[in-house]
Amino acid sequence: MVSHYRFDHRAPQPCAPCGVAPGACARPRGLNGVQRAHALSVVASALAALLVAPATGHAQAASVEIQVPEVRVEAQTPPPAARVEVQPAPPAPGHVWLAGHWRWEHGAYVWVPGHWARPPAQGYVWVPAEWAQRGGVWYFREGHWKAPPPAGVYTPPPAAAVTGQQAPPAAVAEAQPAPPSNGAVWIPGYWAWTGSRYVWVAGTWSSPRPGFVWVPSHWKGGTPYGWKWVQGHWRRV
Repeated sequence: MVSHYRFDHRAPQPCAPCGVAPGACARPRGLNGVQRAHALSVVASALAALLVAPATGHAQAASVEIQVPEVRVEAQTPPPAARVEVQPAPPAPGHVWLAGHWRWEHGAYVWVPGHWARPPAQGYVWVPAEWAQRGGVWYFREGHWKAPPPAGVYTPPPAAAVTGQQAPPAAVAEAQPAPPSNGAVWIPGYWAWTGSRYVWVAGTWSSPRPGFVWVPSHWKGGTPYGWKWVQGHWRRV
């Protein structure tokens, strides 16, 4: 026997924007228009705060996880096993396969077929829909996109006085990957001297440092000591 179901907001107070009391916003197909708008506004505010927050030193990379409300399903049977799907060819490069999953609608489990979709931006990862059982109750969380971790502001290694008579090789023509975020700064690669030979250190992306520009690392020739190493650094503008 299957009983009723409702959204479990896990909050003691009603939602301020929509005025819905806990346990009262019951819809078989998920969030209503007002609730979806509220959730999207919260996500947009969180992402905006992340982008404008000042970064200093090595920022700790942490993915932006969009919190998706859980649907509490009071049923005596668990969801069926996931179906084996045959993926058609993607419609275009860059698309991601969103696997099918079981949903709870009108007192029964309904299969939602998988499909191809393009991420909202470069680096976003799809988190599949999932079912979880806690305390004898089944909870459903809708699939969603997870934002990539921020690059963090690049901190160069400690400067060292390095000279040598052997000229460095020509710079490697690097293929830059897609920037992780808008305004990211490319830190070019360079040749590092190990004491016996040159080793190439690949370039990387950095979050921008407000009020500064990056001066790339390079070797300066024609000095009394031969080739002199000039460490890359952030220069105030």
